[in-house]
Amino acid sequence: MNKEKLTAWGFVMIFFILCIIPSAGMLFYHSELAENRTLSEKPVFWTEEGKWNRNFFDELQTYVSEHFAFRGELVEADSLIKYQLLRTPSDDQVVIGKKGWLYFGQTLADYAGVTLSDEEIDNIANTLAEVTQYVEHMGKQPLFVIVPNKNSIYPEYMPARFGDKAERRNLTLLQQCMTDQEIPFVDAYQLLLAHKDTEALYLHEDTHWNYTGARLVLNEIYAAFGLSEQYSLTGYTMEENHEPDLYKILFPSKEHFEAQHIYKDNKPYDYVGRLHSLDDITIRTTSSAQNGESILVYRDSFGRAMIPFMGGSFSQAVFNRSTPYDLSLIEKTECNYVLFEIVERNLQDLGQIVVPK
Repeated sequence: MNKEKLTAWGFVMIFFILCIIPSAGMLFYHSELAENRTLSEKPVFWTEEGKWNRNFFDELQTYVSEHFAFRGELVEADSLIKYQLLRTPSDDQVVIGKKGWLYFGQTLADYAGVTLSDEEIDNIANTLAEVTQYVEHMGKQPLFVIVPNKNSIYPEYMPARFGDKAERRNLTLLQQCMTDQEIPFVDAYQLLLAHKDTEALYLHEDTHWNYTGARLVLNEIYAAFGLSEQYSLTGYTMEENHEPDLYKILFPSKEHFEAQHIYKDNKPYDYVGRLHSLDDITIRTTSSAQNGESILVYRDSFGRAMIPFMGGSFSQAVFNRSTPYDLSLIEKTECNYVLFEIVERNLQDLGQIVVPK
């Protein structure tokens, strides 16, 4: 056999080995790739009723595609090549911006401009007016805050292909309607814009604001409620202890932490009942705060950064993450104040609130 044939056969064998390794490797290799979904289980020949599983081969194909050997490493390699060389995300939930900034793909519609009609915005405002009247009828003080998307505050790091941030947007149009109807709210959009050059307010590789951004808005919330509590925005340390969600989408099995602003002035508080995580649907706190004030907070994931500070600033606090909002909690909860916090990209959810009659 001449040299050319040996070379050709060599390439064929290498190709064959590379093709068979992922499948054969399943016999001894287990991928540690973490995913935000449940992977398929190994298919069975016979059902629990003792019948032949007609979907066996379809299930087998799905199982192999999700569990083949070195899948995690190959996914990571693909993401890394696209991220480092092409500046292209492996998942369309993430937008790769400039200077290491990452943005959430679901915020692109808001970034481009108005996505709700005038009628839809008016309906949301009318709903919030009804909510305001309902809360006040219960003898409690309501307040709304819409947290801006990260690219609404830091558009300068967005890729050039998305153009400039639209100035006419759902958030500002809704807040104008809220002003016209005298619905109490904190304008977090203008507040964060005014302070962005003084302090970093959002995490670079995460969807959310950092603790400084949360404290800045909390100061305005307390002032709107007529409370004297205020947090310093200085004196923090930088600690790389935050696992950023957007980076995790791109590299799910890679351990990576982003620097977070850490404050040491948190007042002590206790959780009531068992806490699994700050993403629990309902979280209750109690503290020895001398003001005797209590609050009910309807919140989303941005509320996680508020809980460590609000927990010690109120004698009792209840944080609820259910959607649509369950307003029956207002009557059931002993509280002086009711805060509604929602991120800009989800503000249409405010129109789904059902006010008890």
